[in-house]
Amino acid sequence: MAPSNQLAPDALPPGFATIQQIVEGDHKTGNFINSMGVVIDVQEPRATKGSDWKSTMRIYDKSVEDNDESSLTVNIFLPQKDMPKPARGDFVIQKRGFGDISLLTHRESGIYLFTGSKIPRPPADASAAFSPSTSRVKRALNKVELAHIPFSYHGLDKTRIPTEFEFETRVIQSRNFKEKFSELKDLKDGTFYDLLVYIVRAYDSGDRMSLWVSDFTENQAFYHHEYKGPKTAVVQEGDPYGYQAKFSKDLPTASSWEGPFGKRSMQVTCYDSHAEAIRTGSEAGKGHWVMLKNVQVKYGQNGANLEGYLRGDRQYGESKVNMIPLDFREDPETMDPRLYRALERKRAYERSLKAQKKQIDDAAAAGQKRKSDALAGEKPVANSKLSRREKRARQKSAHNAQNAQNAQNAQNPQNIQQSDTPVSTQKMNLQVKCENHTKPTSSLSDILTKASADLDIDGEEVKVPMPFTNMNYRVNVRVTNFSPPDILQFAVPKKTSEYDVLEDDGDSDSSSGMDDEDMGSDSMSWEWRFALELEDSTPDIKQRERIWVVVDNQSAQCLVNLDATDLKRDVETLDLLRQRMFLLWGNLEENKHEQRQAAKKANQFRTGDPPPPDSSDNEGDGSNKENADFDSKVSNLPFNCCIRQYGIKVRESDPTKADAGNNKRWERVYGLFGTKIIED
Repeated sequence: MAPSNQLAPDALPPGFATIQQIVEGDHKTGNFINSMGVVIDVQEPRATKGSDWKSTMRIYDKSVEDNDESSLTVNIFLPQKDMPKPARGDFVIQKRGFGDISLLTHRESGIYLFTGSKIPRPPADASAAFSPSTSRVKRALNKVELAHIPFSYHGLDKTRIPTEFEFETRVIQSRNFKEKFSELKDLKDGTFYDLLVYIVRAYDSGDRMSLWVSDFTENQAFYHHEYKGPKTAVVQEGDPYGYQAKFSKDLPTASSWEGPFGKRSMQVTCYDSHAEAIRTGSEAGKGHWVMLKNVQVKYGQNGANLEGYLRGDRQYGESKVNMIPLDFREDPETMDPRLYRALERKRAYERSLKAQKKQIDDAAAAGQKRKSDALAGEKPVANSKLSRREKRARQKSAHNAQNAQNAQNAQNPQNIQQSDTPVSTQKMNLQVKCENHTKPTSSLSDILTKASADLDIDGEEVKVPMPFTNMNYRVNVRVTNFSPPDILQFAVPKKTSEYDVLEDDGDSDSSSGMDDEDMGSDSMSWEWRFALELEDSTPDIKQRERIWVVVDNQSAQCLVNLDATDLKRDVETLDLLRQRMFLLWGNLEENKHEQRQAAKKANQFRTGDPPPPDSSDNEGDGSNKENADFDSKVSNLPFNCCIRQYGIKVRESDPTKADAGNNKRWERVYGLFGTKIIED
């Protein structure tokens, strides 16, 4: 007789997970989860900020019946009229929930409620016990699921089900729900709160862990941390790379406090499982955002400042951890709005602090300058040894690149071309390749022409100018300039910032303007960021337009086939970069360096003039004759490349020009893409 493929009635139906599997994470994350169990606790519905209400129930099944501390929490979000009303001992099937340790319902979830006292013994199914308590059930249960309910219910040890009095007492307590979440500025003595905070500092006291936390609001009952001037980095003996910096064994002193300053931080002492979670967890130390649940706030031993205390939860067992790590890399559309607002406050505080520090530093520098001027000063002697070393390195890079060019020209003599050869007969630089090489080329004059859209307004055709168009082009160009003026600055430091999810308000600092302490961060990475000025080399045109194109990190990686790094320290990558850019722009860098040196020497003799502005390295500020002389010295070949046009939002104080809304306007920008330098 052939074996039967029919599922045994006492076996868990397909697609379901046991409660033990769910709470221990033994299931596929990111997928919908089906579960079932017996109700042991219910919190009555309460209003949320949206249209749905929230109710919570706890259930258990055979897999966790021997563990009094293990159960599954199901958070139900439905309109108030659709909320199920389970009683103690009722059987619940929850379909298409999601989550890890607890489950959340959504609009596709289903809650099926069966009155426990009406569930028959097997082999009968549980249809007669079904209680259609919600109108949101869209799919009927199948025969296998209905047949399994009696086996699951009557095979369960029911000693975990509370008495009627205990159950109703908890339900009544849930009706007296009070929102426990609070910002630190609103904390008061003798109350329990839920807090969303940033861990400023964590230190180990043996039997407990102490945290200093902040949400960047101020409370007059907090300890006042005063700014004592710039910090001095101290390397712990035996820990040169700061691996032990997550925790400190010492209490923070006024001189070691790194901020936030003022009355923006509170000490929270953590006991039991919370202390252990901080010691062992990778997401609960300094520099992380967490949600702390049920924190007792009261005045500390000094009687002057509020402090927090996080202890084990007696109702759910000492092992429960009321600390939830928060991820600032979430989609801002789904991020907790309280975290979003806290990130905005933190960014605003850090900008304000940076501005204040700059004022202090500028004042100190001015005082030092006055002191230096009062002394019999000697002009500092330039480090000629360093200058000679830099010059030799530059000459070596240019020499290596020239050898590579000569070898290429020897194999392809048709590539050799003098700079004064007419454009119509110039040969292209075959060491630069681009995508879409079969597409026709566009002239820069066509690209620079502003586009307009024809709109029908009240039956009349109207031309409306467009600030930019999203277009890609293939062009025939040569490089005439680059920015920044020093190739050492082509790579800039970048931190993975918690502020990436925030909307740019136009005041964000560029990554190249980071403080020295930021540049030493473990989370630091480097990215390419520079720009090239391109001149139209289309044959047989009279006016040769020029255009600046941005070369972002991805485009630069494609162009030079190198990953960005600290070029001031990585001499090998710098040398390779110089060689490859020489293949693109010829002797442009050498001539640009000579022009800058000549400009600096000229400025040294203008003692009566004010100091030059920061943009003095921009050769475009000189006379037309100087620019023409500079261009005549530059020798390079035209090449094909791909550029794209797009728009960015910039700040605009004139409301009539703010076509991007919120004091912003669109600005047209061009970027390089899909272009590569070939060495061989």
